[in-house]
Amino acid sequence: MFFLHVITGLRKAAGTSTFCGEICNGLVQAGFDVTLAVCHLDASDCYPIDPRVKLISIDEVLGKDKNCEFDLVHIHGLWTPVLHQVSQWAKRNNLPVVWSPHGMLAPWAMKHKWWKKCLPWCLYQKGDLKRAKMLHATSEQEKRWIAGRGFKQPITVAPLGTQLPSLKPWAAKRERVLLFVGRIYPVKALDRLIQAFAEVPLEVRRDWRLRLVGPDQAGHKESLELRVKSLELGEFVEFVGPKFGEELNCEYDTCDCLALVSHTENFGATVVDAMAHGKPVITGDKTPWEEVSERKCGWWVSNEPEKLSAALCELMAMSDEDRRQMGERGRQLVEEKYTWDAVVKEMVKGYELLV
Repeated sequence: MFFLHVITGLRKAAGTSTFCGEICNGLVQAGFDVTLAVCHLDASDCYPIDPRVKLISIDEVLGKDKNCEFDLVHIHGLWTPVLHQVSQWAKRNNLPVVWSPHGMLAPWAMKHKWWKKCLPWCLYQKGDLKRAKMLHATSEQEKRWIAGRGFKQPITVAPLGTQLPSLKPWAAKRERVLLFVGRIYPVKALDRLIQAFAEVPLEVRRDWRLRLVGPDQAGHKESLELRVKSLELGEFVEFVGPKFGEELNCEYDTCDCLALVSHTENFGATVVDAMAHGKPVITGDKTPWEEVSERKCGWWVSNEPEKLSAALCELMAMSDEDRRQMGERGRQLVEEKYTWDAVVKEMVKGYELLV
């Protein structure tokens, strides 16, 4: 089979790029022919792509109206007019389309800056999604969001995955780290996480530090820094900036727990990454991670500060051994369900239904 994947860009610090990049990499490793189309071929800060994936511009795709060699088109993301052009191009060439909204149909996401989305939704986005032969969700929760918008075609569920790293031994240390990895942006509810951290009694959190790893988006970091200052948490909270590759792996290796308490998440890949490194996690109940509570590898709680604070108190009161055992259970969960090999196989099953 010949696959064409289309995404506007491959920015490293984005779950959309991660999923698209890893699926393309996994498909060529499994022997499929894969072409990946992006807006700008010379963009920096790109997710690493297997050299066997043919990388082209979307403009080049739109010029292939005759003798099209692809069997299937997989589009990632919403709202961008150029993706609508790809959808129209696929229609002209009678190519089946799989479409991944990547959380952009979540209720919170649809309400956020809704005035920018109303016109494209009515003009083209809803119609494009209706014409897709299959939709893709990264979780059962996202599948419900998609179906709730009235779409009737099949919805295949394939989560984000991770590569299993070698586990580093837990080392005794005086300073412990609560880690966040992701965009510094309002949807991540970092103001609530910071408030919850402040509400933990000082004698409980004295040896803990909150490290926020990720790129600032829309200038949100400045307002969070003011919040940190007003709560007198300057010595306890650090904005680290974005990290990738081995530097990011080191963050996971040296932390004691990951926190992801967003207002909405279609998946939340950093949860899987942390568990792959054998670390417990605290997740908000607007993320699709009730499983971490069921499997006793973390907390799934309301992201209201008082509820988060209670979970943080439990975490910080635990022994290192108890936290290590909780992390081991998370690692087992990842081994069972969330490796990239398993995810690629699920995606291929969906493709085979169409081709």
